[in-house]
Amino acid sequence: MVSKGVKAGGAVFDSSVEPRPGRGAGAIGVVLTSDRQLRVVRTTRPRGLRLEGEIDLANVDVVRRVLAAASRDGGDVRVDVGKLAFIDVAGLRVFVDQAGALSRRGGHMVLIGASRQMLRVLALCGWDAVPGLTMVERIAPAPRRPRL
Repeated sequence: MVSKGVKAGGAVFDSSVEPRPGRGAGAIGVVLTSDRQLRVVRTTRPRGLRLEGEIDLANVDVVRRVLAAASRDGGDVRVDVGKLAFIDVAGLRVFVDQAGALSRRGGHMVLIGASRQMLRVLALCGWDAVPGLTMVERIAPAPRRPRL
């Protein structure tokens, strides 16, 4: 299912997922893991995750653990996949599995910025109709609250 917006709500993250030592936070988020192939960033605006690089069989377990930690308490989990250069079917299956688990607890996995190829493979596999999985083009950042 492709939609243009997302209902308000926040993802709940497991506090055991800590940023890597020496990696900083900032306006864009906190790096949870990074190697030559994949970088995972916990974002604050919107609250969720951003995945950059490539996901394949070599690092699918890392993605599974990060998504499981992000979705452990239910609610919506927003994942910006717009900076993924490549994702194989094993990587897509991780999103589908986590979306199904979230759906059973009343939440959604929201994929932001999926490429045309990613959307096509999801549709060919029938995974675009999985309960709890939503794809959106982009989400506008939440307005900043004035400091008092």
